[in-house]
Amino acid sequence: MSSAQTPPADGILDETRALSAETRNQLAEELRQFRQDLKYEGWVRTCSFLPAGVTIRRQAQMTRRSWSGIQPAVLMLYDRSSSSSAVSFAPVLWERYPATDLVEIMQETRRIFADTKLTLDERLAVATRTWIDRVRTMESMRLKQSLWLQRQERQFGLVVPALLAGGAVIAALLGFVSRRRSAASDRRFLLPVVHVGTRFGAAFGGGVTADVKTSAGAH
Repeated sequence: MSSAQTPPADGILDETRALSAETRNQLAEELRQFRQDLKYEGWVRTCSFLPAGVTIRRQAQMTRRSWSGIQPAVLMLYDRSSSSSAVSFAPVLWERYPATDLVEIMQETRRIFADTKLTLDERLAVATRTWIDRVRTMESMRLKQSLWLQRQERQFGLVVPALLAGGAVIAALLGFVSRRRSAASDRRFLLPVVHVGTRFGAAFGGGVTADVKTSAGAH
């Protein structure tokens, strides 16, 4: 198996020997911390040339797949012959983070490598630290949003039963009132029918007679 196919133990494959021993040790430690904190693989590779017909983006993708498979991973590749660079993200990261943020990381990396005021050693260090920091920030924001959503879901889960219980009580009260009104509307209150006879004068006793009848259907 060639060196390009074998994942480097410290996360760095520097085929061009562009990194100083000090810079390499620093980056190796930062990559180790990156893997430990985020559970993502982080890789840096430099090469002297690309295979014929293979773009640097394609080469970065193939190297990442060779070293990490389908696991969450980020790989930065620099080709010295063309002074070009590429950053490859695993598919799970494209699902996890906004595509615009990942594209910005790739663009920022290219701008860093285009800055000829820096040595190649410096450009590799700055570019690596840039994508490490950006991915850390994105993951932190994602976790905060996830926690916020979980809190909202818990609050919603507490509110809904209370609302349902309150709705049931209101429905019961409305049903009771409706039944009372229905029962009241079924009742008919009728006054008695009174027939008053002719009143006679004192000579006839001055009496009044009345015939009271009630309706059989009254309640």
